[in-house]
Amino acid sequence: MVMSWRSVIGLCVDDFPSFLRQRGHAQEMDMWIRGKQGIGEESESGIYVPNPYRQTDEHVDLSTRSYTPWVGLVISSLAQTMFLEGVRRGGAQENIKAYEVWQRNGWDAKQASIYRGALGHGIAFASALPGKDRLTGAAMPKLKAYSALTMAAWFDDDEEEFPLHAIEAKPFREQDGNFGWQVKFYDESAVYYLTCKGNGFEKKDWIPISYEEHDLGVTPIVQYANLLDLDGRATGEVEPIIPVARRIDQDSYDRLIVQRYGAWKIRYVTGLVKPKDMTEEQYRRGLQELKVGDMLASPSHETKFGTLPETQLDGFIAARDADIRDLAAVTQIPPHHMLGTTPQMQPESLASVNASLMARSLERRTSFGETHERLFRLAALQQGNMAEAQAWDMQVRWRDSETRSLSQTADALGKVATQLRVPVEMLWERIDGWTDSDTKRAKDLLENGTIDQLIADFEKNGLLGEGGALGEKELAGAGA
Repeated sequence: MVMSWRSVIGLCVDDFPSFLRQRGHAQEMDMWIRGKQGIGEESESGIYVPNPYRQTDEHVDLSTRSYTPWVGLVISSLAQTMFLEGVRRGGAQENIKAYEVWQRNGWDAKQASIYRGALGHGIAFASALPGKDRLTGAAMPKLKAYSALTMAAWFDDDEEEFPLHAIEAKPFREQDGNFGWQVKFYDESAVYYLTCKGNGFEKKDWIPISYEEHDLGVTPIVQYANLLDLDGRATGEVEPIIPVARRIDQDSYDRLIVQRYGAWKIRYVTGLVKPKDMTEEQYRRGLQELKVGDMLASPSHETKFGTLPETQLDGFIAARDADIRDLAAVTQIPPHHMLGTTPQMQPESLASVNASLMARSLERRTSFGETHERLFRLAALQQGNMAEAQAWDMQVRWRDSETRSLSQTADALGKVATQLRVPVEMLWERIDGWTDSDTKRAKDLLENGTIDQLIADFEKNGLLGEGGALGEKELAGAGA
């Protein structure tokens, strides 16, 4: 049942301040993610510089060079371990039909944005609404992703699967120069379109435009939450590591100051006697014309020559590396990823080093995978596929992103197939880079006897064996 505009506007007035607070927090986190944490006069993320009123342009320039997007690296390290390859029901060998919606909406590429948004801001959202394929005109659910900058959702304490309602808002500037928002309000029956002036704190600021019914019975929004606790708070990867990231930026600034002003020896001389027939201007000009290799001499026994030693940078570099290691420990990212070093390890040892990152990734994939399943059931509902809309045994499949050599993978899978008697067809998808299309093609080759016939022809013509002309590489190419 469609709500009245009075009710819609009342909810917008009540909830819009909460959306604005969420958006403000997301904007601050976004600056850190993009490595722009020190930009803006009101930024609280800048580098501490003593005596700011005595800064020169050179000091300001050095401070702007000190910011490094470490937070963005943390987000990327986790997001790059996540890639959804399919979704199946328990015991099935093929993907569910609703997975076609994912493919037709191009979400193989868009999914990374969802993960980065949820990891960085703490939450992200996706919607599934009735739509059409723009190329063919065929009806299909349209999937769309939103960040915490543009959407907020409100849930019932007893129902956490789909929200009670959600607000999507984008700022705009009216012709008279006033600031406003274009708003979409989502509930279980329709999508309502409104605009508001200013920040919409009063009902008179809101102007209803139109609405579109969807009659799905639920608000067609799902929420991707990072580290959601029992009190409904979702914490992103950025906020907990800001203090460490600030220390690293400060380390970089301090080193640059020392490197610019104190990293070389200073030669000094005192007690030089100015010739009696030389004016003060000539004396100053002569000092400025001294070149490397020139020698100074003085007839006065009170003249002293010496040097002031340069400031060593080793301590500043060591302090920065120590803070980077703290960041690596807090985020469970292998230190060599951040220090830019190449570990001299075998694949087995490297996999052990990356184990903590993969454990952190597994926790996020479990949470995001559950939300993906919710989105697929919502898409199936719109297609009228009630069997998949009620498929509680649905399981998403993630690409294996752990570090292994191909020979190690092949050896392990070979042992599983021979010693545990697991059908090899079930193990194909464990091969790095192997896709569902590769599995289908391999099955077709086996069912049609193409591979067996190919090998038999090679043996008949004497092309295989010790004296054969074809090796394993050529055979693989011929089979392809």
